[in-house]
Amino acid sequence: MSDGIGGRILALRTGKGLTQRDLAEPNYTAAYVSSVENGHRVPSNDALAHFANRLSVDVTQLTTGRHPGDALSIEIQLIEEQQPPLWYEHRAADPAEPPVRRATAEVVLGRRALKTATPDDAAAHFERARRLIPSTLAHLRTPAVVGLALCARLQGDPGYAAYLLTDLRDELHRAGLPDPVSVLAIHAVLALCQSDLGEDAGVAAETALALAGPGAGVVEAQLATARTLAASNHLPEARAALVAASGASLESWLADEIAGAQRIRARRRLSAGDLAGALADLTAARRRSTGPAALDALVDLAEVHRALGDPATARALLAEADRSSGVDGPSDATGPSDATGPSSVDGLSGVTGPSGVTGPSGGFHSGEPGRRPLGTDRPDGGGSAVDVRRARAHRVHALLSQDAGDLDAAEQHLRAAITIHRRTGPRRELAQLSLDLADLLTAMRRPDDALSVLADGLTAVDSHAG
Repeated sequence: MSDGIGGRILALRTGKGLTQRDLAEPNYTAAYVSSVENGHRVPSNDALAHFANRLSVDVTQLTTGRHPGDALSIEIQLIEEQQPPLWYEHRAADPAEPPVRRATAEVVLGRRALKTATPDDAAAHFERARRLIPSTLAHLRTPAVVGLALCARLQGDPGYAAYLLTDLRDELHRAGLPDPVSVLAIHAVLALCQSDLGEDAGVAAETALALAGPGAGVVEAQLATARTLAASNHLPEARAALVAASGASLESWLADEIAGAQRIRARRRLSAGDLAGALADLTAARRRSTGPAALDALVDLAEVHRALGDPATARALLAEADRSSGVDGPSDATGPSDATGPSSVDGLSGVTGPSGVTGPSGGFHSGEPGRRPLGTDRPDGGGSAVDVRRARAHRVHALLSQDAGDLDAAEQHLRAAITIHRRTGPRRELAQLSLDLADLLTAMRRPDDALSVLADGLTAVDSHAG
């Protein structure tokens, strides 16, 4: 009896020095209070609200025995993601926990599985989280669905990932739940999936970036605010800060994907001749991400600086990307003249650029279809993000070599990039590089070699079909 609602009401009443009459008035009688405390009657919701108000506690404390501050403490720990795995496993499996809290624990476990490159385990956690959230709260399923999409992309299926994201996006629209954090998360990952598929990712990238915040430090600040407010018993305000922290946590988790959206917009801006806009986006992407997208941005920045007529900075950025990747850089293929000679902003020393147009933006595609997910290695022997990044770096080195008039070094870099892409399999990039090399060989008055490169390239592209 002492563990039930009546026992809790009795303990709180006597602890505050109230009589049964004090607690009952003006809506109830002392006899009613006595029957509730003795377990003879179950109080109605109205009575519970009355008792909670008179006792200066939350109704939840009367019905469960838990102080609302205890629940806030658990939710803060869920967002911090600093507890050992067993702590989250216990929360996820405990039927006494609210479904949303159990789902949050499953999402944390899924994120940890993704960090250890175990997408099957991660997907299982994300799926359990998705099923725990009621259909009427579709926006709360966003972390789980985005996690499932990341798993699908990691496993080489960006098409299914895009389906999951657009399905959730449409569901949120139908339900009238345009939650900004959900919209941001969905479109940041969707932009990368569309880029993988060779589709126009511009709208998705712009939608995500319009909602993206500053990134660093927001989660910690909101959690500190929630703790302070909870300690002073300002629980509604503390919960509002916790909701903000939860949204910032999702955005922080997707920092690499948001940086990827910034890179997509940068490519579009450079293609349109907006070098300043491309430079701003790539600088922001490099600052936001501490993962693979930051290294990819270095290679992109190198191409922008090459277009700006600053080959020294371009080569320095490529060297930094090599060092940060922990691999021998593409500069191994360069000749001694790669570091000399003027940069040509107006053209590529008479050699047609990879997009078929001479000029500084040659080679900077509006998308990167077929790329493997950033920062992943394929256990089946497929290409890794490091491989793709090195191939792109070789390509920028080739542009720099052409600008400097060293066509032999440019040829070496393009052949190195093609060799990598023969293994990794992005078909459009492999085809484009073959065209680039054929154009270069033609400019070098080697038409037979150019035809051979085109034939070999067509065979290689066909071998990657499907």
